[in-house]
Amino acid sequence: QNGLLPPRLMAQLCAREVIVVDPLDYRRKIALQMGAGVAVPPEAAQAAVDAATGGRGADVVLEMVGHNKSTINDALQLAACAGTVAAFGVPDDRIYDTFEFSLFFRKNITLVASVIPDPGVDFPDAVRLIESGRFSTDGYLTHTMPLSEVQRAFEMAADYKDGVVKLVVAFD
Repeated sequence: QNGLLPPRLMAQLCAREVIVVDPLDYRRKIALQMGAGVAVPPEAAQAAVDAATGGRGADVVLEMVGHNKSTINDALQLAACAGTVAAFGVPDDRIYDTFEFSLFFRKNITLVASVIPDPGVDFPDAVRLIESGRFSTDGYLTHTMPLSEVQRAFEMAADYKDGVVKLVVAFD
C-alpha cells in the first residue's frame, strides 16, 4: 500500500509529469492532491500515457500493485523503448509464466526490482527530505488506531476501508 507515496515524491523531486493508475476513485483523487498531474482507472492508462508522451511511452513506470500477474505486463506496455520498469509489487508466485518477455526484450526495457530498503541508507535520506521540507507527508497518514485494535487496522488497510491511505498503529 505504498502506491500513493511515489506520486508526491516524484512530483516534488524530479518528474516532469506524474500519471497515477488506480482502480479506486478516492485514491485517484488523493493522488491528484499529492502531486499527480493525471489520475486514471486502469482501462484509461494507455491513453493517458500516450497523451502525455505523444505516444512514445513513459520513461519510468513504477509497478506498485503486486499479487497480480498482469500488472507487470501492463507496466511493460506503458514503458517507452529503453524505458525503465521498477517492480515494487510483491509477487505471489515464484514463476510468472505470463511475463511478456518478447515485449520486454524488443522494447529494451530496464527492469528493476525493489523490495527491501537499506535502513542505513534509505531511512536517513527520507528523514532528511522530510526535515528539510523537500518532502511533505501531509495527507498521507490518514488513520491512527490503538494496538488493541490491530486486527481491525489490518483489515481496514487491506480492504481500503474508510478512505485509508496509510494507517499507524499506536503503542499506547
